[in-house]
Amino acid sequence: MRVAQAAVSLGLKRVSVSEIRLVDPDRAGQLVSAECATPEATQLINALMAADWFDLDRFSISTREVRAVASAEPVGRMTYPMPEPSLDILQDLWQLSHATLSYYGRAAAGGLLLADGMYRNNPVSIVVAALFLPYLSQVLALSLGLWSRRWALARHGLKALAISTALSVASGAAVALFQSAPMAFTDFRSLGSSLFFSAVVGVTAGLCSADDTGRRYLIGVAAAVQCGVFPVWLGACLVDGFPSGELAALRLSTFLLNLLVLGAGAGLVFATVGMRRPQTDFLRKKLRQ
Repeated sequence: MRVAQAAVSLGLKRVSVSEIRLVDPDRAGQLVSAECATPEATQLINALMAADWFDLDRFSISTREVRAVASAEPVGRMTYPMPEPSLDILQDLWQLSHATLSYYGRAAAGGLLLADGMYRNNPVSIVVAALFLPYLSQVLALSLGLWSRRWALARHGLKALAISTALSVASGAAVALFQSAPMAFTDFRSLGSSLFFSAVVGVTAGLCSADDTGRRYLIGVAAAVQCGVFPVWLGACLVDGFPSGELAALRLSTFLLNLLVLGAGAGLVFATVGMRRPQTDFLRKKLRQ
């Protein structure tokens, strides 16, 4: 009943308790359900995770999104966007950065489509490729992992990011093998313009992660194009040859700096608006990697 009492003490009104029977281990338990707006959900989860008595060997938390809640609560309050619970953001980034077979397929397909679009200088192909390429969530996982000192999450994001980059390079090289004409895409941004673009995308992505009105998958398209063109170009140059060592060094450094600025922009938002370090400290102590 402690969980239900904690919910009621925070002002939640739609709280129910059901008696359940756990199959493994075979023992009785209770299921506490609370239907509430995001602000109350955030407060409840953070309060439970910070409580001394809340032990994940005895309790578990799951969150879900409902289409609507019909109640006496004002609609404006029920739908008001607030920062999502820290637990939701952490596990979302973990999930999106697992290097599964489908992840490899997405990264490879995106790289191949992007390489084909760059050789033909076809904007439609380039935009479609950006819908496949996984870059943004992986950079966010790395950034949040470093900020919150969750080193396992940082390594998780870095590994997935390295896979995306390696497959983009391989895709660029594979498409170049079947092309007789040189790459038609030449619209690479200058270093300053590219870093400004990455900073804006990173800050926006951080805001969209921390706030449940965000649509991070739309921001991911911009981040994918911004990051993906450089490793694909590098892969193509491994087959076609590099125009010059200076140009190769410039584009490689631009790619690395883009990732750095993108992650720093998101990290700045996590630090000041969303995932403040006190919230992540108790999560790091209680959640198993």
